[in-house]
Amino acid sequence: MIIGYTIKDMMKKFRNREGFTLMELLIVMVILSVLVAIATGTYASSSRRGRDNRRKNDLRNITTALETYYSDKGRYPSSNAAGEMVGCCASPGCGDIQVCSWGGQFKDTNGTLYMVLIPEDPLSSQTYYYQAGTDTYRIYAKLENTLDEGDYVNQSGYSGTDCSVDSTVACTYGISSGNTTP
Repeated sequence: MIIGYTIKDMMKKFRNREGFTLMELLIVMVILSVLVAIATGTYASSSRRGRDNRRKNDLRNITTALETYYSDKGRYPSSNAAGEMVGCCASPGCGDIQVCSWGGQFKDTNGTLYMVLIPEDPLSSQTYYYQAGTDTYRIYAKLENTLDEGDYVNQSGYSGTDCSVDSTVACTYGISSGNTTP
């Protein structure tokens, strides 16, 4: 039984070409609107969580490459004031002085490839942020889900970080070398 009618009654109305009343049509439209609103909200929330999971995986993958670099060189690549990794080499003889661009290769002067593609943030308005010393590093991302909790999440933002392209937005997720904290 659907809103006072059985399917048999509705089929009978359709055969007799009586049609539906305005009230019945309005009720159906309201129900459909509510269902669409719920589905849209669920999709947007799911997309945010998916991008956040990608960010977390990206940072874990970068840390693996950084640890391999450290194992080979005895130090981590340095960072610049913009939060970029410095220590890549696009061609032989260039030295470890080039910025490793997000979305580019992570390669040293000997041609050792640490990452084929350094991941970029899934949103073009955001970027990852890297800080390093000789024997420590910290790498950050800005999470979209403001309710995310857990290890390495600081929803109030990590001081001195900037995970946006256009303005200053503090990063809310960080991973570091084992001898320091994010």
